[in-house]
Amino acid sequence: MNTTTRDQVIADEQKAVDRAYDCYAERLAEMTGAAAATAAASNKDGIANRLDAEEKAAAYDGLGGESLVTGRVDAPDEPGGEPRPWYIGRRAVPHVRTRDTVVVLWTSPMATKWAAVQPQTPGDITLRRQLRCAQRVVEDYFDEHGRCGGPP
Repeated sequence: MNTTTRDQVIADEQKAVDRAYDCYAERLAEMTGAAAATAAASNKDGIANRLDAEEKAAAYDGLGGESLVTGRVDAPDEPGGEPRPWYIGRRAVPHVRTRDTVVVLWTSPMATKWAAVQPQTPGDITLRRQLRCAQRVVEDYFDEHGRCGGPP
């Protein structure tokens, strides 16, 4: 019997969302730092590279007040492997140093495959969770157990 309370789950998810935002900020700093580094170049290509990097950083930064993280899916890295949590959101977020995936872009092939899972064919998904966040703050969650083959 699972004795984890709703508040404990929200607190755990908040830690993951905090990590996602930290990695997001590091990635954005990395992107804008690259733009600054290429700005020092004195040739035409350096200017074009800097402008391109600045445009990419601006597009990456534009969450428009929406939350970065929207959900979580527990699924293995490899078919038949042990499930692990994958956070899904509005931007793909890597860990800056390790390049491990912290947030999967919701439109990526992996995330769209998870979204299409039906109860009759859950595959390796053990949990699909919607997170309701007010930007950085996890306010609530909803587990879609019946839709993904997890426990009721």
